[in-house]
Amino acid sequence: MNIYKQLNEVIDYLENNLNEKIDYNKTAKILGTNLYIAEQLFKLLTGITMKEYVRYRRLTLAAKDLRNNMKVIDVANTYGYTNPSSFTRSFITFHNATPKEVKNGKVSKIYPVLHFKSNYTKRDDIKYKIVDNKKFTLYTIKKLFPINNNSSLIEDFWKGIKNENNEFKNTKRRYGISELIKNNTEEFYYHVGLEEKWDNASIFTISSSSWFVITTRSFKAVDVNNCINNTEEIYLPSLNYKLKENNYLEIYYDDYVELWFPLT
Repeated sequence: MNIYKQLNEVIDYLENNLNEKIDYNKTAKILGTNLYIAEQLFKLLTGITMKEYVRYRRLTLAAKDLRNNMKVIDVANTYGYTNPSSFTRSFITFHNATPKEVKNGKVSKIYPVLHFKSNYTKRDDIKYKIVDNKKFTLYTIKKLFPINNNSSLIEDFWKGIKNENNEFKNTKRRYGISELIKNNTEEFYYHVGLEEKWDNASIFTISSSSWFVITTRSFKAVDVNNCINNTEEIYLPSLNYKLKENNYLEIYYDDYVELWFPLT
């Protein structure tokens, strides 16, 4: 018996029926046990019940639907709520925002799709927002880096530029851009830039797009890189979003970092 394969089949069943009435007895059949044991095993491994998982995933997708201009009553019906009031209460508890606020652009949370393997560890939900941005330009200096094992090299690149250019000490926003090179799987360009002209920086144009935006408090390159990997591998698939391209935008403020991902 491969318990991890069976648990992933349970997740597939739950995910495929988020807008239907779920028969939890089917999850027990998938695991080859009774419902009580199935529920205890799920909670032991994840820290939440299957019903909580379903609720968190429904509310995660509900926020996306609201951003796509669905009416609150239609979203509530889609995910099995008997009336908009009960949906709104549950939505506020999970997202710490009303459906209307999220519809108008306020950040909301993702509870990611679970995937079980032998070294399974629970991932916390995160907050995100969607930003529609027109084309804009930055002034950047770029350098070629290896795609793998680049975190310390990028940190050194940042340190060198900040030490040599006072402009980086007197601005609210500093930008990092990962620019993948077509047909090159070994290297990529990393840009460091500002909105204003500085030193011998060149103009770099950011295309108009809808952007998936998350925030981290860590300025370490390895942590930023982990956030990028988790977003690409976990968070975007959990919302069925697809990247327009694998070029990511980092915006560094005084006490946090925004990571921007272009969507199709």
